Amino acid sequence: MARKQISQYLFERIKNAGVDCTFGIPGDYILPLYAAQQDFGLKTVVMTHEPSLGFAADAYARLKGLGVALVTYGSGGLNMINPVACAFAEESPLLIIGGAPETKYKGQPARLHHCVKTFDTQKNVYAQVTAANATIDDLDTAQKTIDYVLDTVLTASRPGYLELPRDMMNAEIEINDLPKPNDASHNSAQTKRALNLAIEQIQAAKQPIILAGVELSRFRLLEPVCRLSEALNIPVATSMLGKSAFPESHPNFIGNYFGQFSNPSVREFVEDCDCILGLGVILTEMETGGYSAKLPADKLILVNSEEVSIGENKFTDVDLKTFLPEFTHGIVNGVREAKGHKFYVPNIPVEETNNAKNELSVGHIISAINQVIADNLCVVCDVGDCLYAGLSIKTDLYVASGYYSTMGFGVPASIGVQLADRTKRPIVLVGDGGFQMTGMELSTAVKEGLNPIVIVFNNASYAMLKFIDKDRKYYGLPTWDYAAIGKALGATSYQARTCLEFDSALKTALLSNQAILIDAVLSPEDISPTLKRLTEHFGKKMRAAAVS
Repeated sequence: MARKQISQYLFERIKNAGVDCTFGIPGDYILPLYAAQQDFGLKTVVMTHEPSLGFAADAYARLKGLGVALVTYGSGGLNMINPVACAFAEESPLLIIGGAPETKYKGQPARLHHCVKTFDTQKNVYAQVTAANATIDDLDTAQKTIDYVLDTVLTASRPGYLELPRDMMNAEIEINDLPKPNDASHNSAQTKRALNLAIEQIQAAKQPIILAGVELSRFRLLEPVCRLSEALNIPVATSMLGKSAFPESHPNFIGNYFGQFSNPSVREFVEDCDCILGLGVILTEMETGGYSAKLPADKLILVNSEEVSIGENKFTDVDLKTFLPEFTHGIVNGVREAKGHKFYVPNIPVEETNNAKNELSVGHIISAINQVIADNLCVVCDVGDCLYAGLSIKTDLYVASGYYSTMGFGVPASIGVQLADRTKRPIVLVGDGGFQMTGMELSTAVKEGLNPIVIVFNNASYAMLKFIDKDRKYYGLPTWDYAAIGKALGATSYQARTCLEFDSALKTALLSNQAILIDAVLSPEDISPTLKRLTEHFGKKMRAAAVS
């Protein structure tokens, strides 16, 4: 049995989970932890604003399996609730460590700076957006508390919050070898019945398809799905949030399925299949294109962390991480024995988006990126048309807030992505509204020696909202000189108003090792084909409900 400081044990556990940097903004209630982290040899990436560091740590977590943010009490911790809510909604393993006042103040009125209502206010708020949260206020239970929160984050792939009073950070505790939790909830009888039903349904199918969801990425379950697809030659589409959960360079990948807003060719093929294997998919409103996806129960086999559902049969006591490899093995063997042949994968090209002649358009931007995308590049998207246009880019790594859909995600998320995987250079698609929120983090990218290519969709408006509703004064945005701002932040910057100017800027950016900003000046009336389909549908509902 060894004695260690709480901070040392905490950072050892974080490092052992594969983390090589944390994200934060120093503040007085957490300064001793920053000093302890520096002594431990773990770097903090200091950013400009708490929401940004939350997005960066979330994106880092999506690639690494754990992301860590360090924030001070009150003004810091409460300023990061929105990114943590995003991480919870999108199943990202993010750990927030919040500094707090010393334990001796707990019995007194909460009248210290950064306090709100009570000393537990921040912890109580975080309870709404985390899978586990706790305060380390007892030396005898400190190790157990750390393990509980961190193990929950890692096994559930959801955020956790640890509140650490300033006087506890470097206190010594006894470290015991504690049993690790068994996160598998697995009923063998239910599993066997579910497997038998699934095999029967696929044996009877003329043309199945796999709909791959985000949980394949979150729980590192791509391998059995690739094996299933390849063994039986089953085509694969990805859901919106699951985009790139299955590699888009794989010959069995056919596109992104987003209900009635999908590429029409992808939509037609998916909905004509007589068996749909929804693996790692959570059928949210966004995943189903506003519930327009045609996934009838009699054709759907749904396997996710919440349930296994086959037709009218639902199995809730089945663990995804245990079940999916057995599921793959059972189906491959069962279908081979019954049919002895493989299925059909159609050749569906990426939807053509380039209708521009000279004036720059969203479609031309996407087409140009598709022509240069390579293994060393990835795509990070903010929301609005960036998100929907980005669905048409064929890439093996795509990071976005596809379900929670929060503005400001793009630029800080690209920092988390590149720090998690230095072999990838992010192409960042961000609207002018999203850039005005968090684009200053481009200076953090420069400071850290990163080289994202940030493309600002500059149409001086909240374009998606305008097209869903109608052109109203409050959808307009002030016009910034984004190229000048990029230069001021330390990036090399270009402005592009024509297709030729954009192509030249993108080509130059790809040859450069520097952080790049391209101010892509677009017509306020120009949107991507996917967003056009979406706004036409939702616009009818919005206009019917709106008061002119």
